[in-house]
Amino acid sequence: MSFNSTTFIFFLVGVVFAYWALARRDAARIWFLLLASCAFYMSWNALFILLVLFSAVIDYYVALALGRTTKRGARRALLLVTLASNLGLLGFFKYANFFAENLHAISRLGGGDSAPFARWDIILPVGISFYTFQTLSYTIDVYRGQLAPCRSFSKFLLFIMFFPQLVAGPIVRAVDFLPQLELPAVHDDGRCAKGLFLILVGLFKKVVLADMIGQLIVDPVYADPAGHGAAGVVIGVWGALFQFYLDFSAYSDIAIGSAALLGFRLPLNFDRPFMAQSISEFWRRWHISLSTWFRDYVFLPLGGRGANSAQFFGHLMFTMLLTGLWHGAGWNYVLWGGMHGVFTFCGSVFRRQRTREELEARPLLERMLRRTLTFNLVALSMLFFRNGTVAEGNNGIAGSIEMLRVLGSFTPAQASLSGLGVATLAIAAGLHFAPRAWLDGLERRWTGLPSFGQALVLVACTGILSAVSYQQKPFIYFQF
Repeated sequence: MSFNSTTFIFFLVGVVFAYWALARRDAARIWFLLLASCAFYMSWNALFILLVLFSAVIDYYVALALGRTTKRGARRALLLVTLASNLGLLGFFKYANFFAENLHAISRLGGGDSAPFARWDIILPVGISFYTFQTLSYTIDVYRGQLAPCRSFSKFLLFIMFFPQLVAGPIVRAVDFLPQLELPAVHDDGRCAKGLFLILVGLFKKVVLADMIGQLIVDPVYADPAGHGAAGVVIGVWGALFQFYLDFSAYSDIAIGSAALLGFRLPLNFDRPFMAQSISEFWRRWHISLSTWFRDYVFLPLGGRGANSAQFFGHLMFTMLLTGLWHGAGWNYVLWGGMHGVFTFCGSVFRRQRTREELEARPLLERMLRRTLTFNLVALSMLFFRNGTVAEGNNGIAGSIEMLRVLGSFTPAQASLSGLGVATLAIAAGLHFAPRAWLDGLERRWTGLPSFGQALVLVACTGILSAVSYQQKPFIYFQF
C-alpha cells in the first residue's frame, strides 16, 4: 500500500474518520491506530510483522528492566541484549549476502575454494532500517537516563508502528512521540488543512516531478552513459540527485501530513538541502532525522570533534561510512559515505564554521558559488550512490567508473535527452530555489479555501492519481 496509490488515499480517509469518531475514548483510539498500522504494514508482507513485534517486545521489556536497576554491569548487559537482537536482525536480512560474498572473495584471493558463492534468497523486510533505528534510540535514551520507560505496551508499540512513518521515516524519537499519546485528542481544522497541503505537495513531487525525471532522464543516462555524452551524464547526475530528493522528501511530506490529519506532529526531514553552502550544512538539511540519529548515537559518543584533527577525522569517517552502509549492502554506498566524510572534514578544517545566519549574510555571489560547489560535490557522490540502487542500468561501481570516463573524455552525445524530462528538471530546480515566501503564500491560499473548495481539489487529485496509477513507481527509499 504505497502512498502514491488510490488504495492508500481511501485507507487514510477511512482511518481519519474512524479515529476522530473514537477520539474521546483514549484506549480505543490507540488500539484502532495500532491495528490500522498493522494492516498497513502487512499489506506488503504479512509475516514480517513478526519481526517488528519481536523488536518491540525485546525493547519494551529491556527498557522496563533498565528502569528497575541501577547496577552498571546489569544495565550494560541489558543494552547489549537490545543491540544484539536489533542489529542482529538488521545484519542478517540486509547484510548477510554482502559480507558472505566479500569473505568468499577474500578466500579466493588466498587460494581457497573458487566455487561461486550461492546467494541466499533473503527478502529485505520493508522499513527494517527505519524502525530498527527508532526502537534502538528509545532503549539507548532509557539507558542514558534521558527517558523514563513506557509502561503501556500498546502506546510503545504504536510509537514503533505508527503507519505514516513506519516504512521510510522520518525516524521519530520516543521523547518526541510518546508524550503526544498522553495528550487528549483535539481536532484542529488548521492543522488538518496544513496536513492536506503537505500530502498534495508530496504527491506532486513524487508523481509529477520525481517519476518523470527518473523515467525520462536518469534511467536512460545511467543505462547508456556513453551514448548521451559528457553533457548528458552531467544532466543525468543532476537529475538523479533531484529525483532522490523529490522522491524521499515527497514520502516525508505525505507522512508528516498524514500524521497531522490524526493530530500528531512528526519532525521535519528536509529543509531545502540544495540551498546548503557546505557539506556539513547539507547534512543539517538532508534526511535530518537520520543525520541527527548518527550524530547523537554514533558521532558524539565516539568523542565528536575530539581533541585534534586526527580524532575528528576518525570519528567523522567512521560515522559517515556507517551512514553509507546503512543505505545499502554495497561498496558504492560505503564509498558514497566516505566521500561525504572527506568533503565534510575538508570543509570543517579549511573553513571556519559559521551559523546559517552568518552564511546568509555573505555577498550574493559568494553564496551562489558556495551553493554551486556544494551541489556538484553532492551530485558527484550521487553518481556512485545511484548505481547501487535497484534500477535499470544498475552496474555498481563499474558503471560509475564508466560514467566518470565519459565525463573525462568529453564524449559527444549520440542519443538526445527528452525535452520534457529536461523541462521537468528545470521546473523542479526552479521550485526548489524559489523564495520560501512563495510556498508559504501558496499554503496560506490553500488553508484559506473553504472546505468545499479543498474537497473539490482533493477529489480532482485522487482522479488524476487513479488515472496514472498504471505506471505507479515505488518510493526509492523502500529498498533501504
